[in-house]
Amino acid sequence: MTHHVLNDAVESLAGGGVSDLEFREAMAHAVTAVTVVTTAGPAGIAGVTCSAVASVCADPPTLLVCMNRRSYVNSVIKTNDVLCVNWLSAHQRSTSDLFAGVGAVPMSERFEQGGWSTLSTGAPYSEEALVALDCRVVSATEVGTHSIFIAHVLATAAHTEEHRDPLVYCKRTYATTQPTAHV
Repeated sequence: MTHHVLNDAVESLAGGGVSDLEFREAMAHAVTAVTVVTTAGPAGIAGVTCSAVASVCADPPTLLVCMNRRSYVNSVIKTNDVLCVNWLSAHQRSTSDLFAGVGAVPMSERFEQGGWSTLSTGAPYSEEALVALDCRVVSATEVGTHSIFIAHVLATAAHTEEHRDPLVYCKRTYATTQPTAHV
């Protein structure tokens, strides 16, 4: 895995931009999918609720995951070099809370709740998630307080047999989506 440092570029932009409070308030109005990012390997098994995930490209299938560097899971992913992104369905709010640290459940006990399995890398995937993408990390770049992991997708799992609404986060609360009618 390659580590890059972009802090100089970020710091050079910091002088004329909006405050962190203004940025956070603006971002609170953006709708984001709720995921749990997991990992397993030499540094152990771990997972964390994360909303900063996006596709990068389809050739090769690649994702980016942004995670606070202070997160315990960040360092575990850097050692394991694998991660699995689990997009949660609307009925998985308790899973999101669990991996966000609500209730202070020890990491070793978090995977005992709900159905978890593995795909290609050994990182856990939620059998109840809308979709899970199992990945090998190819780079980590440090930007400000976060790491940006670039990961190649090696395997997928999806719930296709039934309709499930996604769990999303907007205006500092959980929500879900409803299809709109075509006009």
